[in-house]
Amino acid sequence: MFEQKRLKNGIRTIVEDMPHMNSIAMAVFVGIGSRYENEATNGAAHFIEHMLFKGTYRRTAEETACEMDELGGQLNAYTTKEYTCFYFKVLSEHFEKALDILSDMLLNSKFDSDDISRERTVIDEEISVYEDNPEDVVFDRLQYEVWNKKGLGLEILGTHDTIAAFDRDFLTDYKDKNYRTDNMVISVAGKIDKDKLYESLERAFSPLKPCEYRLEAEPGVYTPKRVAVKRSIEQLHLCLAFPAPAVTDSNYPLSVLNTAAGGGMSSRLFQKIREEKGLCYSVYSTCSLYSDASMFMIYCGLNPKNTEEAVKLCKEELLKLKEEEMPQGELERIKNQIKSGFLLSDEATSSRCSRYGRNILLRGSCRNVEQVLSEIDKIDGKTIKSLAEEIFDFAKMSISVVGKGKIIKDIADMKV
Repeated sequence: MFEQKRLKNGIRTIVEDMPHMNSIAMAVFVGIGSRYENEATNGAAHFIEHMLFKGTYRRTAEETACEMDELGGQLNAYTTKEYTCFYFKVLSEHFEKALDILSDMLLNSKFDSDDISRERTVIDEEISVYEDNPEDVVFDRLQYEVWNKKGLGLEILGTHDTIAAFDRDFLTDYKDKNYRTDNMVISVAGKIDKDKLYESLERAFSPLKPCEYRLEAEPGVYTPKRVAVKRSIEQLHLCLAFPAPAVTDSNYPLSVLNTAAGGGMSSRLFQKIREEKGLCYSVYSTCSLYSDASMFMIYCGLNPKNTEEAVKLCKEELLKLKEEEMPQGELERIKNQIKSGFLLSDEATSSRCSRYGRNILLRGSCRNVEQVLSEIDKIDGKTIKSLAEEIFDFAKMSISVVGKGKIIKDIADMKV
């Protein structure tokens, strides 16, 4: 069972002792991501994430990597639209050393100007990788337009132009203002001694002080859009999108709906469009969930000549979910699939650590395993039908396509 406390400086913590494990995972979640940026600062949170691995006043970047490798542990980070996360996983006996490495990165990174220049080149290449992948482009350009080119629509990596302007003064100021005690959550799961753990966390993070500065997030306001991106490629990449409910304590009905629509090989879209009709190789649905607004998306990569039929079949399957209550057998199969996936994932200290920290940061609360399973069990066909009616409003549907010239114009103008 997890417990929640605050450190003396105000940082929220959520901790679970798992005495049967040999490992311990810890993550520091910072509530700063691309949705808090603007046209001038876009990419700042991600750039700072990179710079924290480039050396501190106590360790070079190489020494940080070597020390963690010597522990046989994992150390990494990632940036999202709403937060940045730094995490490690090690054997429990190595926790103190790993904590020292991570807290050193968070508190004492140098932001050397030469390192910034080199890392700018690395991130430029990272941006280019995404720009070369049409499956990424079809989602990213859609979100940029649907969220009105700001807030949730901004790229996590930034752009070539925005990151070119970042210097040491800007990056260190941006970090100092946003890596605040009230804007952080520390999550720990694994084999631990709780008393020693809290003493160690207090000691490691005591230099961080509260700060009155606060960036306000641009509200997520969904606007239906048609987006067409020209690429000289043979396949057409298609995305259909609808506004969806924001992140809450319970998004499990949305998980059931997503799984039924396109969340696996047994899903309705996969079985109809790929298996029965053979129109494509890849088709699936996914949800982008945010604290105040979300989006339900369907992706399909296919021959352009099959696009109109594929969109027609998508619409038919979504209408069935709106108009017909899901058969009990299908509903139970999907609920068992979700519960099994959750339990298998939750066996790992790193998965629990991530789930706890993310939920506390974004939702302000977290449910234990029994509560999660109970919530899933309560879902019935009426709930799923009502949710489908709410989401699949074709007057609000957006379309994004990536492909060749005239073809994408015809599809972008297509009536659905």
